[in-house]
Order: sequence, then C-alpha cells, then structure tokens
Amino acid sequence: MKQTRNSIMRGTSGALGDELVFRQRAGKTVISLPPIVKAYPPTTGQLEVRNKFLEACRYAKTVLANPALKEAYAAKSPAGTSAYNTATADFFRAPVILSVDTGNYNGSAGGTILVLATDDFKVQSVRVSVIDADGEILEEGLAVAGASGTDLWTYTALNSVDITGAKVSVQAHDLPGNVTTQETEL
Repeated sequence: MKQTRNSIMRGTSGALGDELVFRQRAGKTVISLPPIVKAYPPTTGQLEVRNKFLEACRYAKTVLANPALKEAYAAKSPAGTSAYNTATADFFRAPVILSVDTGNYNGSAGGTILVLATDDFKVQSVRVSVIDADGEILEEGLAVAGASGTDLWTYTALNSVDITGAKVSVQAHDLPGNVTTQETEL
C-alpha cells in the first residue's frame, strides 16, 4: 500500500538487519530487499558489461564536471532522473540514421545529400563519404546541422565526380563517441 503521509519513514536510508534496505529516490523513500551477492566468479560476458558500465560512469563524471553539459543533460532528464543517469544511459545508445536522401546529388559540385539522424540526447556530427566501386573515397566531409531542434543534416558536394557504381557512406557521431554507419547505393 502506498503511504503519502508517513513521518516515521520519511528520509530513512540504510538497512534493517538482513531483511530490508531503505533508499531515497526522487524525494521518496523506497524499501527493497538487500542485494544478493553471488558466490561464483563472473563470466566473460558479465565482465565485458561491467567494463562498459565503468566507461559509462566515467563519461557521466566528465559530463558533471562540465557545467554547460551538465545543465544540458539535466534539461533532457525526465522527472526523478539525474543528469548523471541520463548521461550514463546516453553512453549506451548510439545515434540512429533514419534516412539518407541522395535525390539532389548527381555527382556535380553543389549537389546535396540530406541525412536524417537522431539520438536520445544529441547527434554531435555527421560525416558523409562518396566512395567509388573500387572503395576509393571520391569526396568526404562533414554535413551541416539544420535549424536548432531538427535532426536534418545537409552535406553539399565540393567537387564534381563520376558516381557510376558509387555509394554514399554516412557516419553519425554522438557526444559519448558512439558511431552509426549506413551505406546507400547511388
């Protein structure tokens, strides 16, 4: 049963013997069972997850050390979630490339490639490469972000190139360093 007025338990934290653990979360007292300590050694997969989580915690600490980033993450955090937790979660989620529009690009200078890329926090940059059939890079550069609040990125070609058999490779990068790559045939 949910208690809304319980002055005895308000602000309580700690353990009650080996039976209950009291914690404070978002200004509320949460009662749970104590954690179970496993008697067997962790598997390789578990160790990999622990190391990845350690990296995520290090990233979250660097976010907290930067006042501007901390404020930005706090603004994106849902009620009851700290900037630290939001930054940790962002570390585990790579950006998503929703679409690559090459309709306005025919290999000539000034042609545009539109990329719709999103992330749970922010897409930091989008790199576009035009690659020929032999795997050689014909053209490469950073796309320009659209208006504030949109996930549309525009790459404008600087050179005229032969795009016969070529493809476009798009890389979306987020703040923690996650990269998503998508290739599209021209």
